[in-house]
Amino acid sequence: MSIKEIKDLIRSKKIKFIDLKYSDIFGRLRHITFPAKRIDKVVNEGLGFDGSSLPGFKPVSASDMILLPDLTTAFIDPIPKEPTLSFFAEIFDPINKKRFERDPRFILQQAEAKVKKEIGCDAALFLPEFEFYIFDRVEIITDKSMNYARLETEELQWEDKTGYLVFKGTGYHLTPPFDRSSDIRSHIIDVLNSAGIEVKYHHHEGGRFSQVEIETVFTPALTTADQILLVKYIVKNLTLSLGKSATFMPKPIYDEPGSGMHFHHYLAKSKRSLFGDAKSKNRLSKLAEYYIGGILAHTPSLCAFTSPSTNSFRRLIASFETPTAAFFSFADRTAAIRIPGYIKSLSDMAIEYRIPDATANPYFALASILLAGLDGVKNKIEPVSSSTKAKKAQSLPRTLNDAMAKLKDDHEYLTKTGIFPLDLINIYTEAKGKEAESVAQRPHPFECKLYYGC
Repeated sequence: MSIKEIKDLIRSKKIKFIDLKYSDIFGRLRHITFPAKRIDKVVNEGLGFDGSSLPGFKPVSASDMILLPDLTTAFIDPIPKEPTLSFFAEIFDPINKKRFERDPRFILQQAEAKVKKEIGCDAALFLPEFEFYIFDRVEIITDKSMNYARLETEELQWEDKTGYLVFKGTGYHLTPPFDRSSDIRSHIIDVLNSAGIEVKYHHHEGGRFSQVEIETVFTPALTTADQILLVKYIVKNLTLSLGKSATFMPKPIYDEPGSGMHFHHYLAKSKRSLFGDAKSKNRLSKLAEYYIGGILAHTPSLCAFTSPSTNSFRRLIASFETPTAAFFSFADRTAAIRIPGYIKSLSDMAIEYRIPDATANPYFALASILLAGLDGVKNKIEPVSSSTKAKKAQSLPRTLNDAMAKLKDDHEYLTKTGIFPLDLINIYTEAKGKEAESVAQRPHPFECKLYYGC
């Protein structure tokens, strides 16, 4: 959109406020709001903010930063009560007037551009699957003398008076009255569509506690990452407005299916996937095989960006169709990369990376996947398939600390390009190490059950 089109939209929709959204290095959505009448000034000069207030951005001694709206991302924000136009923002250093090198959007933009240039494709396209649970009541208490979490949903109550109970292992694609959130999801999709996010479908997932899935369509990498933050933002706000609570936490409930954020992905030229080849026995092009090989080779370190929470590794266990080793296969949902068996046209050939979850910063996750794939192409890395997985496939990290150690050992494919600054890797791994330590130091409720009477 041009500034003239933006101002016309402000007038026609009687917009009162402009909201600038951006991501911190951990993938948490941030925002700042200003009156719509100041749009010209902000577009020309930006909005200043304190970078030292965001972990990993700037020290107090040089904390000033600037947000400039990316006018191509404009959408009517469905959440605020007052008419609001939202943009994603680009972060600049006010001294040298350059993009901030740790801005997550900037890192993904560079990675996307590099892959296009070096491989010769027009687009790097991604389709995320959003899996999450919807609860009716959530209590979380953490104190020196209390560690307690209680999650309740109308789909599973101790004293259910309807008789329509969801039994373990029967949740996938359930219909109402067992599926209690179908209308809520349809409402969410209406709102997502109004914000410019196209949805492929929604359904009940395998978990009994109102686990659900919404799947969007293929979009370019930067658009995908923006939409991931917006989907989470809209889902959480809409469910809260209904007196409920949605969580994208990978494993909120023991012994129930975890929630991932699988990425379907392909590189395209002239609107055709470069991953298909009719002459190949497995229908995959050599480019696709090397690209898969790069992702699998770097998967242990990629986990630092695709599964960056202590809870992520409670999901990545040998059950519930979850990968634990870095191999690819056809139609196998335990593979790190699955080649969907239902793809008919080679022009649509795509891979599905099944390790990521929604605790990831989507900009870092997609950028690191792209650069890992590019490294595989440049170095002609052959992928480990299911037929050889027992001997050659690397195991995934078992803990967040393990994942950070892998990133410390294997980050050249990210930093040698200049796209991921080395100091960002160091800041990120240090912060995540402290996060893991904060969890490890606290007594777990189940420990009390095991050891209280020792």
